[in-house]
Amino acid sequence: MKDIPTGADSCVTSLSCDSQRSLIVAGLGDGSVRVFDRRMGPNECRVMTYREHGAWVVKAHLQKETDGHIISVSVNGDVRFFEPRTPDSINVLQTVKGLTALDIHPQANLFACGSMNQFIAVYNANGDVISNIKYYDGFMGQRIGAISCLAFHPYWPHLAVGSNDYYMSIYSAEKRLR
Repeated sequence: MKDIPTGADSCVTSLSCDSQRSLIVAGLGDGSVRVFDRRMGPNECRVMTYREHGAWVVKAHLQKETDGHIISVSVNGDVRFFEPRTPDSINVLQTVKGLTALDIHPQANLFACGSMNQFIAVYNANGDVISNIKYYDGFMGQRIGAISCLAFHPYWPHLAVGSNDYYMSIYSAEKRLR
């Protein structure tokens, strides 16, 4: 349908879109987050460029249920919150370095970060750690590999985690008895 030039000399690492407002948010390998409006022509469709990350953007996410806030995270662990009408981030949270994955729950105010250091942290919207999931050594320890992807269930507080040790794990806030 349309080719949209990013205006950058680096790769696109993450995409998110909102069909109601025709916005596309792209995270790039140079650390920039760029907002595009598909209704405009291909050469003038870039609306905003944020250059606050100093490293590869792991994920850029356009929140559809709120006023269109943008959340982005880089491999350095800095999570930035943007309001599309302002030139700078409105909030910054620091998580662990070496991030490889991030997902945001569409209903609850939660986001989860996964690291190559066999570590998952779940945060609320204020940046408070809700839960840590780690590699535990020992006889009964839970073993997880370096995290490659994360996905929240659209309605329930369940988190699917993919790792490079050929396993997928599902975590839940609810305890189930068997």
